[in-house]
Amino acid sequence: MTQRYTATAKKNPGRKSWLVEFRHPLKTDNNNKPGKKTRKGLGTCDEKEAQRLTAQLNQLLSDESLWSIGSQTDAAKQFDAKVVEIFYGEIAPRTQSATQLRDKLLPLPDHNQGYSSVALLGVPGAGKTTLLRQLIGTHPEKERFPSTSVNRTTTFPTEITVSDSEHYQAVVTFMSEHETRFEIEESLSAALVKAIDSSEQRVAETLLEKSDMRFRLKYILGELPSEAEEIDPYDYDDEETESAVDNQADITPTDEDKARSQQLLAGYINRIMTLTQEKKAAVEHQQGPLSEMSSEDRNAAMDLVEEEAIVSDAFLEITSDILDEIRSKFDLTPNGKFEKTTTGWPRAWHIETPAIQREQFLKSVRFFSGIAIQSWGKLLTPLVNGMRVSGPFKPNWAANPAKLVLIDTEGLMHKAGTTADLPEQTLALLHSTDVILLVDSAKNSMTNFAAGKALEGIVNTGHTQKLAVVFTHMDAVKGDNLKGQAKLDHIFGGVRNVAENQLAKNVSTEAARHLLHHLESSTFYVGRIDKADPKPAIPELNKLLTHLAAAQPPVFEPVSFPKYSPDNLVLAIQEASHDFRQQWNSRLGLAQHPEFTPSPWQSIKALSRRYAEGWDDGFYLRPASNLITALSAAISRFLENPIEWSGQATEEQKRETIDRIKTAVTQKIPELSSHRLRELAQPAWHEAYALRGAGSTFKRRQRISSIYAEYVPIPDARGDKLVFKFLNEIKGIVMQAIDEIEQEVNSAD
Repeated sequence: MTQRYTATAKKNPGRKSWLVEFRHPLKTDNNNKPGKKTRKGLGTCDEKEAQRLTAQLNQLLSDESLWSIGSQTDAAKQFDAKVVEIFYGEIAPRTQSATQLRDKLLPLPDHNQGYSSVALLGVPGAGKTTLLRQLIGTHPEKERFPSTSVNRTTTFPTEITVSDSEHYQAVVTFMSEHETRFEIEESLSAALVKAIDSSEQRVAETLLEKSDMRFRLKYILGELPSEAEEIDPYDYDDEETESAVDNQADITPTDEDKARSQQLLAGYINRIMTLTQEKKAAVEHQQGPLSEMSSEDRNAAMDLVEEEAIVSDAFLEITSDILDEIRSKFDLTPNGKFEKTTTGWPRAWHIETPAIQREQFLKSVRFFSGIAIQSWGKLLTPLVNGMRVSGPFKPNWAANPAKLVLIDTEGLMHKAGTTADLPEQTLALLHSTDVILLVDSAKNSMTNFAAGKALEGIVNTGHTQKLAVVFTHMDAVKGDNLKGQAKLDHIFGGVRNVAENQLAKNVSTEAARHLLHHLESSTFYVGRIDKADPKPAIPELNKLLTHLAAAQPPVFEPVSFPKYSPDNLVLAIQEASHDFRQQWNSRLGLAQHPEFTPSPWQSIKALSRRYAEGWDDGFYLRPASNLITALSAAISRFLENPIEWSGQATEEQKRETIDRIKTAVTQKIPELSSHRLRELAQPAWHEAYALRGAGSTFKRRQRISSIYAEYVPIPDARGDKLVFKFLNEIKGIVMQAIDEIEQEVNSAD
């Protein structure tokens, strides 16, 4: 007998807007069975309208012929647009709609309009956002845009166009309602696990700030007062620091606001504690006290407590209440105009103001990027997935104007312990921008592992010629022997160390040599750039600005092409698969590795859910990005060693050709990685996430390992159909890129 699904209109206590609750026939629950309980806002405060929409949804739920994404067009002819969005919105394929929406509302200029595009990369605290402030000429104390902080501020791309327009414009795009609910559920799940054996204060901390330091509910909901005021022995006021200046608030909750926020939070925490203790007692009644269990059994029992909690109506109600509270925060937005879904969830906010209203404009956009503690409880920053700003920005020190598109990115290894491999979004930027500006502190000089891996990733994608390096904090590097050129040589020694010891080993000696030669004229040294007048750095900043403005797409003049052995390519693919699988067997706790340690069971479970439900690599565990890096690195080494060359080419011409092939290959590897580890493997990820009961944490690790074994097989003498298909897909990408270069060379003759 077919399962019947019905929808019911409801209201959360104290809320005006109506929502609908139903079991979705196309979404699986935590036991991998269809009919996940779902709540969605109806975007109306009118009861009659809410009942009308719910009746339509019940019609849709009763018609199985409409239960597929392909039936959305037919459904749109029969039902209200809100009903169609509610049913199909959470099963539709995820796309780059946020980027497309920004492109629609505020397109980025290109070379035809005289602009150069620049991607800024760097580890947290390197100073890339502070450098960006200098390049666009925003005052560090009066304007404070973009936001900087010691607390890892940049969690979404910030795209700034330096133009000669007479207006300032901005577009901010947001997470979807579906994604926001997912992030709330993840935060709640982590808080539930913490509530098993921790205090309310610790549970609150876990709920309000996820361990990946990206989605921080404390910015939106505020925080509970500390159990006891702590005294910082290093907190004294002899000098106002940059972070103190940036913590000035544009919007401050009133005492009444704070009291309400704290009351709401206390209520959420109390409900979490009650729910967890209830489920913990039930599990202990069946299995005995958790405190007396072995480590593996205790993990499984905690997993079961969490699962019993998150399938409960109480969990759904807490999630819905928090989502409603978040939705209300959009009403605080200053000025501007929203683009919304049919159910009223904001997709984007945009604004345009005359140049003379610069102060008002910057205050408006800071509302979406600020993290000042005084504003906690009113900020929307965690919901932002992209910001694009354009206007007549210009540094006071600039000798000549420059038309630039500057793209600030999340800090490399934003969360400690995450993979140093470049995420998919950053890899895409390497291909699409004219300059890759790697920013590092002169105090560290490329000693951070992530900075070295970024250099390696840039070389492996064939973009050495795009690279420029900026060392900040030059004023902090002191020593009797560190004067003038000796100081610069000392700092550049960090680059030399990475090139000669890491790149020469992992890529090739020639690639390392070429990188060093290129960076000798593409490295810049600045200090005191956190000041409004960075007087000592002005000459170097002008040199940097000239370098960025002059950047153009490289012109390829083929004169020779390399010949490669397909047999050697098979060995390279074998090496990449082996490296990827070794890394993940260690992360899964199934083998030992000198560089990687086992990830907690909660993280492995969260990963399986993300891939089961089709979310991107925003999490700190990123297998798709890891596979891209492993394949790109191994293929890069293969391409560095052709059997022979046709024609007579110089070393520089050979380097240009090899880099050209690398770029063509690495533009296609992400699609292969996503297809294998996301699309083909999605049912298997569902199975891994759905594992429950005793031993499930270990079984989940084994199931994920089997996913990798199937979709990233290690070629050997016993090769089967899976292996041959994997090999042929990669060989097709590489050999096609090589053939394209050969055709260009032949056509040039």
